Amino acid sequence: MSKKQFIKRHLLIIEKLRKNPCDFKELQGFLKSQTLDDEENYDISKRTFERDVKEISGIYNIEIEYNRKEKVYEITYDVDENKTNRLMESFQMYNALSMSESIAKHLILEKRKSLGVENLHGLLHAIQHRVSVSFQYEKFWDFANEKNSRTVYPLALKEARFRWYLIAQDSKDGGIKSFGLDRISRLEISARHFEYPSTFDAEEKFKHTFGIISGEEAPEKIQLWLTREQGNYIKSLPLHHSQKIISETNTEVVLELYVCPSHDFMMELLSMGANVKVLEPESLKEKIHVKLLDAAKLYK
Repeated sequence: MSKKQFIKRHLLIIEKLRKNPCDFKELQGFLKSQTLDDEENYDISKRTFERDVKEISGIYNIEIEYNRKEKVYEITYDVDENKTNRLMESFQMYNALSMSESIAKHLILEKRKSLGVENLHGLLHAIQHRVSVSFQYEKFWDFANEKNSRTVYPLALKEARFRWYLIAQDSKDGGIKSFGLDRISRLEISARHFEYPSTFDAEEKFKHTFGIISGEEAPEKIQLWLTREQGNYIKSLPLHHSQKIISETNTEVVLELYVCPSHDFMMELLSMGANVKVLEPESLKEKIHVKLLDAAKLYK
């Protein structure tokens, strides 16, 4: 059996039991139906499934147990559903990219710069072992395209708007800063240990941020009016985890967020054009108004 088939079967079992608990016969039927669409055979015996349950627990930290009262298998513990979902997405993308050349022309990829994920493993190692790292860094706003040498104490890795960032403490001034992985080169991991700042909590630091910028503005309750079409899009791809729907009709949606009204957040609102309007606070409404007027002046 190929490793690809082995991993895919695990993910299919997790996917099925997340949607609804079921008995082995229903699960077996689901796996058979997947076989119709793929080259691999996912049909399994009861013994193989019991082995899979143990492996899923060890690899993904997801516990599957048999509910004797309901006579179904169910997930009783899931350490991080978001991370497992990302793993599933990545594997599905791998499946698509690894298909034969005859189908490759039907898969259209965006041409973009590397995300710098080749440094993920090394940086995670440095975070885990609390050792400093050095690298060359190129800023977006440096028109001379010069790369500066940086030595930092890595604290966390954060994804924001489809990019990865290193959150680190600057060895010179002690400030907490972010560095885009796509602008890092010549990464070197040292053997010099550092003391992880006791007051730093990555989840808390970015709890109310949009994107990567934090500490620029205090979080506020923000209400937005959106057209029905834009509202449907934002409902499927939320702007922030605090987002909740206040009201909606056939023509409009009003939602509320508790987030820092940072520059990144304003740029996101401006990108929606006439499909969004800030209802509150007044301070954010005025900032957006000014930026729209400045943009209009460019076309006079």
